[in-house]
Amino acid sequence: MNLGLVIDARALQPGFKQHHMRGIGRYARNLLAEMLELVDESRLELIVRGDLPDPEVAPGAGRIPVAYAPGWLPAGKQVAGHHLRLKRDLAPLWGQGKVVHFLSHVDAPYRIGPGAVLTCHDLIFQRLPHLYMAGQNPALFRLKRWLETRALFQAARIIAVSQCTAGDLVDIYRLDPGRIRVIPEAADPGLAPVTDPAARAEVLARYDLSPEEPYFFYLGGLDPRKGLNILLESLLSLDQATGAVLAVAGPLQEDKHYPALQRQIARLGLEERVRLLGFVAESDLPALFSAARAFVFPSLYEGFGLPPLEAMACGAPVIAARAAAVPEVVGEAGLLVPPGDAAQLAGAMTRVLQEPELGQALKAKGLKRAARFSWQRAAQQTLAVYEEVAAGL
Repeated sequence: MNLGLVIDARALQPGFKQHHMRGIGRYARNLLAEMLELVDESRLELIVRGDLPDPEVAPGAGRIPVAYAPGWLPAGKQVAGHHLRLKRDLAPLWGQGKVVHFLSHVDAPYRIGPGAVLTCHDLIFQRLPHLYMAGQNPALFRLKRWLETRALFQAARIIAVSQCTAGDLVDIYRLDPGRIRVIPEAADPGLAPVTDPAARAEVLARYDLSPEEPYFFYLGGLDPRKGLNILLESLLSLDQATGAVLAVAGPLQEDKHYPALQRQIARLGLEERVRLLGFVAESDLPALFSAARAFVFPSLYEGFGLPPLEAMACGAPVIAARAAAVPEVVGEAGLLVPPGDAAQLAGAMTRVLQEPELGQALKAKGLKRAARFSWQRAAQQTLAVYEEVAAGL
């Protein structure tokens, strides 16, 4: 590509929306790593926040520092201040014939110019607003949603990470499908099955788990759409004689829903059957996935569904809700159950416990399924979008 390319790299900076680092942060890291194999760094610039450490990628690329609204402002006004400052800081980019890619549409300013490409990961707040408006000022909530979606109407192209998300863009905002390109994500290249029993046992011991103790694994957030309440009800109905436990991983203590999860565990009397692992080092994830009887993902809505894909890449059988984009990711390689159905979820978990051959079959199918998703292919397809946009400048 002969024209200049600007990529928003803020999701890679320490301190920038740390709760996004498993999702948008991984997308940014993996896409940029592959893009650097295709694009000359001298033609690349990275958008960074000037008050945060450098992302320490692409040292030969230029940097475009942007400011951020002060943290003391109320949430809605802080977002508004951020968008106004970002619009001001990036205004010189427009009209220079550059392609500018924001890796999450909610992080783009509310007003953008020609050559802008946005990645839309999901439209959760639009699909499930009732789960997120509780306790918030309605006016500020609407302002935040408005600011975070205005750029969708102005972008030259929108990259949707799934057909589900592409469909949501058309259904909710009536966007022209001709401006949308579906480019799926992929699992981290370093994720693979851990087959050495000693290596597995060493990792499990750090999280109070044992190779002899069958466990189901969940990794992700705790907000209501994730379906943890359904998963706990399913665990309660499993025969306690199986000895199966549930291991829940993620930045739990930082999640505002953590106290509610603790209360439900206590109310159901599951204190001995649920292990709250908290934050798990990325280097430990392959062993935790690989040793699990199954990875269980009861989410009611996902714009893509990266955790099930990561689980399959590590050889874990997957049980998930047949909701939103998850079937696009899992396909026929996992057990899909109706969303919100605790009985059917428990039935699938019981099958995996009682039928070892089923677990082995799901592992083999999952590994093949995960291999169909590639960051190299995603970068090539994204570059094709850049070239398409550049041709129109």
